[in-house]
Amino acid sequence: MEIVLAILAVVGLLGWTAYARWGSLWVGCAAFIALGYVLAPPLWTAHIGPIPLTIDRVLLLGFGAAFVWKWRQGELALRHVSAADWLLLAAIGYFTLRCAITPTPPADGSTVKPWWRLIAAFWIPAALYLAARSSPDGERQWRGMLWILAALGGFLAFTAFAEISKQWWAVFPRYISNPLLGTHFGRARGPSLNSASLGVMLTVCFWAGWMLWPRLSRIQQAAVGALLIAIVGGIYFTYTRSTWIGLAAGLAVIPLIQLPQWRAALIILLLLGGAVGTVAFGEKVTNLGRKDTDGSAEHSVYQRASFVYVSMRMWRDAPLLGCGFGRYYDLKMPYLSDRSQQLELESLRNLDHHNTLLSIMVETGIVGISLFLALLVAWTRSAWQLYQADDLPTWERSHGLFQLAVLINYLSSALFHDLTLLPTEHWPLFLTAGVSAALLARRAASHARLGAASLSNDWPTTARVAAT
Repeated sequence: MEIVLAILAVVGLLGWTAYARWGSLWVGCAAFIALGYVLAPPLWTAHIGPIPLTIDRVLLLGFGAAFVWKWRQGELALRHVSAADWLLLAAIGYFTLRCAITPTPPADGSTVKPWWRLIAAFWIPAALYLAARSSPDGERQWRGMLWILAALGGFLAFTAFAEISKQWWAVFPRYISNPLLGTHFGRARGPSLNSASLGVMLTVCFWAGWMLWPRLSRIQQAAVGALLIAIVGGIYFTYTRSTWIGLAAGLAVIPLIQLPQWRAALIILLLLGGAVGTVAFGEKVTNLGRKDTDGSAEHSVYQRASFVYVSMRMWRDAPLLGCGFGRYYDLKMPYLSDRSQQLELESLRNLDHHNTLLSIMVETGIVGISLFLALLVAWTRSAWQLYQADDLPTWERSHGLFQLAVLINYLSSALFHDLTLLPTEHWPLFLTAGVSAALLARRAASHARLGAASLSNDWPTTARVAAT
């Protein structure tokens, strides 16, 4: 067995060395997302020293080595730094400082340690952003990135169907079939063992396939169309309202922007689809008893108001800098004994936050939430700028729509879950933002070159006029 592993390690090292020299960072980022999401820590973890070694961390080390190689070879460049770049740097810098100066929570004071949460939810996604932002990749690599994400969606949809039908022989990784691991057993939950996480990732994969569809042959369009239907089915079987809302919101926005000539027909179709969906699935949307094996689904619906109340009380006591990065879980305890209102607060005792924006506001204050919201607004603006740029190729404008769809999907779930505790959902968000930033930086550089060339061509005429 040791010989086999050694051979595989050598082959993998040689393959990665070749990829580091000739491969695409955009494709590499997508491959990292796909492999890191599927080959999650429960599948394999080696406790070597103080830092557990997992497959996604090994992939990240290899990806980092490829990035350093390309940078040293002069293949990467970070030009035309934008306001969004500075906002990302400021937000991560502030979160890091806030984490560093926050006292360590007690041993049982958090489900995810603050530093691990910071690294997984912000530093690693920022590394993906930097790689995508500085890469010179083009349309072929962009399409490769989308194909990988679309293929991931097909795999996750298949796994979701197998979970729901209890065909455990077809489920990979095998640990998904263990009801004692993770949460939401009884719904499609995927390798992350969390239905919300699976729904967010499946929706990203849906939009990747959607952006590929227009430029394909008829046969390819039929295949991708079937894939999109399968992904929608997988999203449905998560039985998670926030992911349903994320997909529905994207479908209500992206096609209307993408197909202006069909806007009236699409609006009518959306209204009819909404009416039919309300009749057919309204009971499933409004029914609060989804009956997970742990009863968490029904509980979480009633607790939204309690989360808001406790969060506002905590924020009121530390409005500027917050209670400390990663400290909501243990510092909320004194607030649960408040009996001045009718909300039931004690059920929050063993729960993490269920709202990304409120969580960031409570833990990092006005400063933190302002930086984070400003970053999301800047990314939304960059996506819209990219789509509106008539001088750019169609695929670059399509990426602006892709990023906008990813943002809609992210925010729809961020209002109902703390996605900093599900850090894989930050990976596609930061990757698409990095690609948009790279494309806009190239556009700015192209305009600068054109302006310089125009000035150079006009210089002889200007000189003659000045001389006379």
